[in-house]
Amino acid sequence: MQRRTSIIVIAAVCIISLACVWLISGLKFSYDFEAFFPKNDPETEFYLQLRDRFETDNDFFIVALENDGSVFQEDFLARVDSLNSLLDSVPDVTAAMGPTRLKRIIRDPLLGQVMEVPMLRFREPAAYASDSLELSLTPGLVGWFFSADYRTVAIQLRHTQRLSKERCDALAENIEKMSNQFRFAKTHLIGRALGQKLYVELMIQEIILFISLSLILTTLFLYVAFRSAWGILIPTMVVLISILWTLGFIRILGNDLDLMLTVLPTILFVVGMSDSVHVLTKYMQELRNGREKKDAIRYAFKSIRLATFLTALTTSIGFLTLVLSNIEPISKFGIYTSVGIMLAYGLTYSLLPAILFLAQPSRLHTFALTDDFWTVKLHSFLMWIIKRRYYIVTGTVLVCVASFVGINRLNIDNKMLEDLRDEHRLKQEFFFMEEHFSGCRPFEMAITLSDASQLNDPTFMNDMDTLNGWLRQTYGVGSLVSYSEILKSVSQANNAGMREFYRIPQDSAELRRLNKLLARKEFSDLLKTQYNSEVRVLRIAGRIGDFGRNHYERLNTQLDDFISANCKTKFEYKVTGTAHLIDLNNRYLVENLVWDLLLSVAVIGLIMGFVYKSPKMIILTIIPNLIPLIIVGGIMGYAGIPLKVSTSIIFNIAFGIAVDDTIHFLARVRTLLREGLSPLYAVKRTFLTTGKAMVVTTLILSGGFLTLILSDFMGTFYIGLLISLTLFIALIAELLVSPLVIIFFYRKK
Repeated sequence: MQRRTSIIVIAAVCIISLACVWLISGLKFSYDFEAFFPKNDPETEFYLQLRDRFETDNDFFIVALENDGSVFQEDFLARVDSLNSLLDSVPDVTAAMGPTRLKRIIRDPLLGQVMEVPMLRFREPAAYASDSLELSLTPGLVGWFFSADYRTVAIQLRHTQRLSKERCDALAENIEKMSNQFRFAKTHLIGRALGQKLYVELMIQEIILFISLSLILTTLFLYVAFRSAWGILIPTMVVLISILWTLGFIRILGNDLDLMLTVLPTILFVVGMSDSVHVLTKYMQELRNGREKKDAIRYAFKSIRLATFLTALTTSIGFLTLVLSNIEPISKFGIYTSVGIMLAYGLTYSLLPAILFLAQPSRLHTFALTDDFWTVKLHSFLMWIIKRRYYIVTGTVLVCVASFVGINRLNIDNKMLEDLRDEHRLKQEFFFMEEHFSGCRPFEMAITLSDASQLNDPTFMNDMDTLNGWLRQTYGVGSLVSYSEILKSVSQANNAGMREFYRIPQDSAELRRLNKLLARKEFSDLLKTQYNSEVRVLRIAGRIGDFGRNHYERLNTQLDDFISANCKTKFEYKVTGTAHLIDLNNRYLVENLVWDLLLSVAVIGLIMGFVYKSPKMIILTIIPNLIPLIIVGGIMGYAGIPLKVSTSIIFNIAFGIAVDDTIHFLARVRTLLREGLSPLYAVKRTFLTTGKAMVVTTLILSGGFLTLILSDFMGTFYIGLLISLTLFIALIAELLVSPLVIIFFYRKK
């Protein structure tokens, strides 16, 4: 009967696995920047409406070209112009504007004739001196088309908005291919299309790397623990199949792998191994106690099934609390990881016993009957703990106090491309654009008019001009484009291009005339990106350096003060844009961190109290596992590691995983207490048996997570570093503190 059932189980697992292989063959990698915007948030809704009425602020591409000397060299500028022509022909490029294509519009006030005059006569070297002077005096060109030292120029590309990944990849490849045809001193490329392409390529490389490293590392630890091919093969099969099924589940729901999900296979690999290790350790212990193979299998699964179910459930809850996040990739990450953990648990109690019943793991059986060096080592360690219990308690309290001091030093900040290492190509290009041009972080501001007639009000338009000046000088907005800037350009063009007319007219009648001129074809396309007459919204756009959320929150406060003190007219305004929404993401995550963690702690504590019908179990479960979180929080504060998306989610995850060892320890102690053993002896027996599985699983978990520090994504790096550190500290706390806490609570009166 057992043999037949085992065959049926293995056959069913194989069929489901083959179906999942077919499903995941269509699984793709994606990086949707906008998926990280807060869901169901007024700020997000406002930006999306603004984007639909104007344009996206991050669908741009910049080709920056360095010269060995000054850019005002005929050969260099001729090559720039040739490249500009090629880029104009790239599919999905809607406009390519470089320094050789800049035009000044001039309208003859007498004849009314409109002319376009080149601002840089690149084929006439004799005109370079006068043209370069004129260019330097024209606001907005330096930082947009020219670097401050005039050794680099930039071709600004606009392309079809919200392109699919496939079209983004094609666009980036075409631009890169064409740019490399010319022998410039150095070429710099940056844009969303390229960024998405590089991100996805890196995601594919890393998911292969981490699965390979996890496989090697767990094989090593499993061999040390079980000295058997079956001891390696069985747990590995369980976790690999659970990963396969989870990926199939993702595909069934019609989703692809995003940046957050690249670490999912690694997490499932190391976390899903835990139950298998505990089961095999218990099975070997029963063999060592003299049971026959079949009896040992039955007793091993029966005796720890509740503990393993609770560990799977609590770990799943730790990830599932991420569902409360209003950031879609994090919410999905929590769901899929929770599902994967429960699938691994299900396979541990179906596939694993089926293999043990059918296979003949003689080497595993032989090793189980040999002397176990763990017993001697753990016995000595327990005696050391009991003898020095007062020192351990005092030391733990002092470390926690010091950690609270470190927690108070925690910095809450984030930047746009902080998720990449500084040496990554995309990050280097980002740094270059910040140093030589206006930066790559978009700035967006929307101003809502009370009435369309405000556009003809000199006082209001002067306020807009004053605001633009403050944004440039204090906020640091470069390459600024706004309605008032366009209006000043039209004023200059309407007066034969004379520089003194680059200003806001102080007469309402003149403003009305200029606003009529803005409807002409020469200006209408540009005007559409800065003013929407249907909703009476003005847009101010530009680029700024990526100096972090804290920096711009302070500037936004100063902006409010400046408008209140210096603007004579009343108007509604809002700073928005993709960068602003990413900042909001991080603020929401950090604000919800404590509540999500408390929810996780409360749910897990209540489950333990309910299952074991004892309030003691709540305290015994929570105390040893809050200590590592407090210590890691303190380490982050002292080390200057900021709280952000990647670091804020590790506490929930780490608590859900770390509590597993506590559950196994407590479950074994309660079983022995019911058998009549004294608290001290129950702790000793548990320490010698369950202690080995705790050490092995923690080594596997910590080692598996530690492989993530090789990632070029800093978010992945911190997840690996901090969770592995937390789990290692949790093991130390579990071994040092749990025996003392249990003996204290179960001491005889």
